[in-house]
Amino acid sequence: MSVPNESSGRYILATGDRAAARLLLLERIFGTSTRSLLQAAGIMRGMKVAEIGCGSGLTTIWLAETVGPTGAVTAIDASDDQLQLAQRNLHSKGLLNVSFHRAHAYQTGLPRESFDLLYSRFLMCHLSEPMIALREMRALLKAGGILVCEDHDDGGIFTVPQTHAYQRLVEISGALNQSEGLDSAIGLKLPSLLRACGFAETNVCVQQHAFLRGEEKRFWELTLREAAPAVFAAGVATLEELESICAEMRSIAEDESVLLLLARVTQVWVPK
Repeated sequence: MSVPNESSGRYILATGDRAAARLLLLERIFGTSTRSLLQAAGIMRGMKVAEIGCGSGLTTIWLAETVGPTGAVTAIDASDDQLQLAQRNLHSKGLLNVSFHRAHAYQTGLPRESFDLLYSRFLMCHLSEPMIALREMRALLKAGGILVCEDHDDGGIFTVPQTHAYQRLVEISGALNQSEGLDSAIGLKLPSLLRACGFAETNVCVQQHAFLRGEEKRFWELTLREAAPAVFAAGVATLEELESICAEMRSIAEDESVLLLLARVTQVWVPK
């Protein structure tokens, strides 16, 4: 996903090839639960689907394979770099039922009431006005269409035993989000935001991934390294401190006695 904060017009993480390794790891961590969510929401062959904030297109591939040649997927992102990466990933699979569209989540330019299912993951956490995006998504759905959305809250990030690096990560993330007009607890607020948008029958599930070993334990280190210029520019932490935190995170990743819990992910699906 790569939709800039509309108030500042910038996105604090890397895009395109510079983000490919982190996004591949993200899909490895969250992909299985995402696919289970979409199946629970009722995705099926022949559907017309839009993914808002498609990023590197790894979920787009699964969506296209699932709806099949009689269905269609429209993949939206605000970043040309992300769209180019997604197109390369899709091309390698030979899928012909996907179209790409450069747009912001607030105003996609897509036809109203024309999709059976709308999906986003880790999009609202990058938007200063998530309600605008949710209303836009609702407008794109056909009557009876399904909105599927998942996002995180930083309060779920911690280690057992506690470590300075991850306590400081939550503080840094909260301060940076505040400076950007973003909400560190947006995931937990999704059900209430959807009700405010006019949805009624909201279904919700909360997932949390935990790791003792493996490359997955480096996810936040990679993310923090990408965000470091924005963190420094906002005056939230020095580059020296960020390097120290990342070094500690690397040590934690190699220490199987430390349990790392990634951010809680709130998953919602709701019919229009």
